Amino acid sequence: KPLEIQYELIRFISDVHDLNCDANRIVDSSYDFSVVDSNSLLFLFKYAPEVAKELNIGPEFSFETAKMSNQRTFLTLFPVNFLFSRSLQFPARSDEILKQYRQFPHLYTNKPQTMSSDGSRRVYLELSLGSLKEIWVAVLNITGPLSSWSFADTKLPVPETAEGGPPSYICRLTGSSHEKWNFWLEGRNVEDIRVDVAVLDQNLVEEAKKLKSVFPGWADVTAYSSFLSTYVF
Repeated sequence: KPLEIQYELIRFISDVHDLNCDANRIVDSSYDFSVVDSNSLLFLFKYAPEVAKELNIGPEFSFETAKMSNQRTFLTLFPVNFLFSRSLQFPARSDEILKQYRQFPHLYTNKPQTMSSDGSRRVYLELSLGSLKEIWVAVLNITGPLSSWSFADTKLPVPETAEGGPPSYICRLTGSSHEKWNFWLEGRNVEDIRVDVAVLDQNLVEEAKKLKSVFPGWADVTAYSSFLSTYVF
């Protein structure tokens, strides 16, 4: 019985169908798992053989041979993703996703960029959330020599740094899925500005629902679909 109580405390975060994509094409599709608990994912796979079977995990599986997920994979959960470590990634099929969505989230310029007398460059952008069904949040991770933006009364927040990468500015957007976001980013010079876009959709395709259903009752699973894409301006 004490062991069952310990099980109840386990919290697993499952980023089901993490998709690297552009407006209408999937580059990569995967299941990504992390855990917020003293027990690791190896504990889950050992005592939940149905999950291991669904992911084609054999008895020889180990962290040393597994493919790891990085913090960017869980960008939609910022800042909670900074709590994750040793997250794992497994391949997933993308054909069901392609059947369910007409268009994926996409970021593009909606008018020509402008240059100011001090040499700063302003880029005008529009974010379309595509045909996603149950959007919870969209997150922008902006890297580059940013001097201003049109969010938060044009005031930049303190930059974030993850996994030894360059400082970046993170913005969370919420709203109806049919809305488009128009904004601008301003850089101090002509260097590139990189924007990582991550959108969380609470809708799951049938294959992902099946995977979630095989988790045991003592694992509290948070499952969602996230759509990731990267742009350079």
